[in-house]
Parts: sequence; C-alpha cells; structure tokens
Amino acid sequence: MKMHSAAVLAVLGFGVAHAAVAASLPARESGLWQSTTTVTGADGKPLPNAENVVTVSCVDPSTDIKFFTSNDNSCTSLTVSGSGAKYAIDGSCMQSGKPVRIHETLDYASAQSVTLKAAIDSPSGPLTVTSQLQWQGQCQAGMEPGDEGSMVDGAFSKADNINDPGGL
Repeated sequence: MKMHSAAVLAVLGFGVAHAAVAASLPARESGLWQSTTTVTGADGKPLPNAENVVTVSCVDPSTDIKFFTSNDNSCTSLTVSGSGAKYAIDGSCMQSGKPVRIHETLDYASAQSVTLKAAIDSPSGPLTVTSQLQWQGQCQAGMEPGDEGSMVDGAFSKADNINDPGGL
C-alpha cells in the first residue's frame, strides 16, 4: 500500500507547486483528511495501482494551502484563480527534465469536502488525477500538521510531511 500511495502522492505533489497566487483558496477544516484518488492515462483507464488509492493527511491553517501549492517542487509560473467554491491552478512543471503543463480544478462543496481534478500533459502522455477529499475529524494521536500517509489496521503509517525538505 505504501508504494501505491507514494505513486499517487507523487503525482498529486507534482501537479501543484509554489504559485504566483492571484486568488486565495478557501480554508479547509483543520484535522484529518482522507483522499481517495484515481490516476488515469490517455486511454481513460486507471494506471496500475492508481485506482481508488486512499491516503490521509493532517491539516491545520498553516499547512492547508501547502497541500495544494506545495513548496520544494519543480513547478513555476503557477496561477491560482477563482472564487466562491470553484478554483483553478494552472502552470508549468518539469518532470524527469521535461516540461509538463498542468490544469487543476478544485471544487469546494464545503470546508469538509473538496473535489480535485487535474489534467497533466506529461512526457509519457496525458494523465488525469481525480481525488475526493473528505474531512474525518481530529488528527490521530501522534500525528503532526502536514503528516501524510495511510491507515494500516486502524493506525496511521507516515509516508511524508509537507513541511519536510522535499516533502510533497
């Protein structure tokens, strides 16, 4: 599971980076967030091990925007636009030394439910990332804001922290 989560998290982290933020994103509820993500290729079929991958993250006000506009990434010239419940992030990134274009939409149903859809024109062909993010309540004991990973037998298994150098 860790490898599957890491692959999807890498795609999600790749899709968003430090931005020239023109619009501010709405704040999500602080606490434990679960993301169910599928990455599909140009043929519309899910990539191997990238269908309905479930990950969790601990979000607070200082880390919330980082999950959508991650620092320490290979993206530049990103812009955030939108208002109300609908936002877009557009820009250019580098993947394996090659330029890639991204277009991401965020639909805030509420402070506790967000749908993310991203189109990534990668060197290996177009990818689509779809993620449903749902607030689950308080972060588990021992989790720190920015922690990301998965739940294994009811316990949190940390993969990364958004605040760490090189974190998503």
